[in-house]
Amino acid sequence: MSGTYPRGSSGGELSPGTRVMVVGIRSEREINGKEGTCVEWCPETGRVHVQLEDCLKALRPRNLKVMRSLHDVNEMMDRVLQVFEGADSNGDGVLDVNEFERCLEGIGLGKEYVIAFQMAMDKDHDFEIDYAEFTHWALGTNAPGHRSRLDLYWPKKRQEPQPVDDDDADYTIPEHDEELTEKDIVKILRRPLPDDWPSHGIAIVNNARARFPYFPVEGIVWSMKRNEYIGGRVLADIRSSGAKEVHPCRTTPLRASGEAFPAIYRNISPEGELFVYELSEDGSFGGMRDRKLPPLGIIPKGDMFTVYEVLRGAEYGFCFGRIKYKGQEKPSTWVVLGLLVERGSDWSMPDSERHPRDLTFSDAERMNSLW
Repeated sequence: MSGTYPRGSSGGELSPGTRVMVVGIRSEREINGKEGTCVEWCPETGRVHVQLEDCLKALRPRNLKVMRSLHDVNEMMDRVLQVFEGADSNGDGVLDVNEFERCLEGIGLGKEYVIAFQMAMDKDHDFEIDYAEFTHWALGTNAPGHRSRLDLYWPKKRQEPQPVDDDDADYTIPEHDEELTEKDIVKILRRPLPDDWPSHGIAIVNNARARFPYFPVEGIVWSMKRNEYIGGRVLADIRSSGAKEVHPCRTTPLRASGEAFPAIYRNISPEGELFVYELSEDGSFGGMRDRKLPPLGIIPKGDMFTVYEVLRGAEYGFCFGRIKYKGQEKPSTWVVLGLLVERGSDWSMPDSERHPRDLTFSDAERMNSLW
């Protein structure tokens, strides 16, 4: 009945008999892309038992994409032929009374069923059952919605499903904006690091992951080994695969002695307006810095605004301020404040020793603190 089965990644219902493709598995990547047939849904475990070509797997609905919702006809026809050839002892292509009797005995039916079953199958009344007659009967069903007679009398040998861990039971991969450790990589790979793993290996992984946040870590490590752990060649290799690349702008919080934020700033940008942005999906500030993101709005030159937090980019030193924009209840939009400029203190001093009043930027002048 519709509604009693879960839906897969493409939205299709995962009812028994539905043809599916395995997607998104991280722990057993070799089964991704394989097709199979849904056997049953187990609400207790939250998994669908799927018969693949060589094994039965217990998979989460989100790892299944519906291909077609019909039984694999070729597979069933192979099973019918196997049953028929097993009963046709002399190989003449038909089942006589004796062969048919032994066939029924094999499924636990006595001689009293022979005549009734033979009459049901023997459409040309020649007292023999050929392959076409047997196939037509075996693939039929006694009532709408019931299993075929093939599955009823010659069910496939049931396998115990092998649970597939898609890595969320005991380990969660850090978000793409968090750096991995070598311990994380071992957990993801489910095996030790390669014997020739270099001291700078973790830096290559995190650099590649920042550039290609949706490329699997296993693929990064494989590319590293293939390219002799040369970072530039690894990036070029991954780029050639067509993986989505982002241009990250790593940031760190800008802090000063005492409470630096929130504070009021005035737009002094030499270019006029300050653009207001929503953070991009990949969490990168590079698109704001390079003006590759569509702005949400503008702050005219000379206007004041409140900054609640400042992050500084590690690569070029550009600073980004989190602000409230028109109608927002919470500060959730950003502006590019520019570079931190020297004012009243030694430029080389650590941020922790810098006074809040000195936190003025090339595009935004600090007016006062709200504390």
